[in-house]
Amino acid sequence: MKMPGRRIAAPSCCIKVSDFAMKTRFAVFLSMYILASEACLAGPLEDALARIAELSQTVQAQNERLTRLEAQLQNQGLLGLLNKVEALKTDVAHLRGAQEEHVYRLEAADKRAKDLFADLDERLKEVASRPVPVPADSIRLQTSQTLVAAPPASPALKADAETEARAYEIAHTLIKAGKYIEAISAFDNFINQYPSGPLAANALYWKGISQVTGRSDFKGAADSYQRLLKDFPASPKVPDALLSLARAQIQLEQKEQAKATLSQLLERHPVSKAAENGKKLLATLN
Repeated sequence: MKMPGRRIAAPSCCIKVSDFAMKTRFAVFLSMYILASEACLAGPLEDALARIAELSQTVQAQNERLTRLEAQLQNQGLLGLLNKVEALKTDVAHLRGAQEEHVYRLEAADKRAKDLFADLDERLKEVASRPVPVPADSIRLQTSQTLVAAPPASPALKADAETEARAYEIAHTLIKAGKYIEAISAFDNFINQYPSGPLAANALYWKGISQVTGRSDFKGAADSYQRLLKDFPASPKVPDALLSLARAQIQLEQKEQAKATLSQLLERHPVSKAAENGKKLLATLN
């Protein structure tokens, strides 16, 4: 009975030893597998980490580049705005200068117009105070060889003089109202109706002023002034007509003719107010 029991015990001991050996071998194999796996994975992992680091550096470089580009664009935008602001400042300065020049010209023209109107009023008063010319047939030779004045002029002559003065005043009122185009027509009608009247020279002068101011018609104004100088050489308006003629000639780019006109003004009317302005104007042409 013992013999079978011993036979059974021997295989049990062998099994335990075999199990231990197998476990040991499995552990060694597992360790070797893990080590091999780690060895196999170590290379790709390092490459991946290196690639990630490289990509990070690339991204950082791109970000820095974008930052520099944004800064450059911003600076260029600010520079463009500054240039535009400077250009606008320059334009504003030019406009202010032009405005100041126009204001100065308007003030000068207004002062000159007031002076001319005052001069005209004085001359109108002088004309109104003049006695009416006595017709030649109203002076008769008496038997005593003395000259006896005839009776005062007829009412018809007096009425005609009043009509002339009224027509002149109507045309001149248009200038005061700034209606230069209408004033040109009114003075034309006046000159055609009273070509040799006492106010014809003044009418020609103011017609020229209206042509310059209302139409910038320097050629027409020059013709009006030249007609005044030709038909009424003794008129008090001759100095002013010479000065205005020279200004019109300058506008017409007739520099030499303007110099000759101003020289004539200074030679024939040296003490007139127009001569003072003519001397200054002539200095600008030399």
